[in-house]
Amino acid sequence: MPIAGRAEWLAALARVDGVPLIVHAVRRVVDSGAVDRIVVVAPESEMDGELIELLAEFAVPVDEIVRVMPHSFAPTVRVVLVHDPLRAFAPPSLIRRVADAVLVADTPVVPVLPCSDTVKLLDDHRVVIDTPDRAGLRVVQTPLGYPARLLSSVVAGEVLPGAHTVPGDPAAGRLAGPVASAMADEGAT
Repeated sequence: MPIAGRAEWLAALARVDGVPLIVHAVRRVVDSGAVDRIVVVAPESEMDGELIELLAEFAVPVDEIVRVMPHSFAPTVRVVLVHDPLRAFAPPSLIRRVADAVLVADTPVVPVLPCSDTVKLLDDHRVVIDTPDRAGLRVVQTPLGYPARLLSSVVAGEVLPGAHTVPGDPAAGRLAGPVASAMADEGAT
């Protein structure tokens, strides 16, 4: 579960129903039953203590906090999930669906939803030049799933061409900004 930088770290600490988003996210990963080990990737070492205290306060089981995504895993590790803590309400069933699909396909897997917004293609001067057909467009969610053997050759969090897809879930929307957090606060369970 990577936290890219200080701004995302602060956003991941935003509370919904009194609980930080990162805690909601880790709990759902645990509830999925899809993982044996949880590693939180923090952006700066001074955050380690704060993160450890926070997760302990909410009795969240995390095996390790690191600053760099490890590129080698125990031989028994077959699937690695990379999850955005700002997608804190991704349901456990979605997390499980991604993990299971990686095991079946032995390729990277990404959850997606149909694109419901109108998308515009711009030129170099930011002038609209086209409206792509939404039929072939998808919105990417997390967790991203990878066969562990591939992570030595790819950057975790990168959606690779050829990745398989599974149906996403509207609950896995990314909570960015105060409006999204307020909406999540109303709908969180």
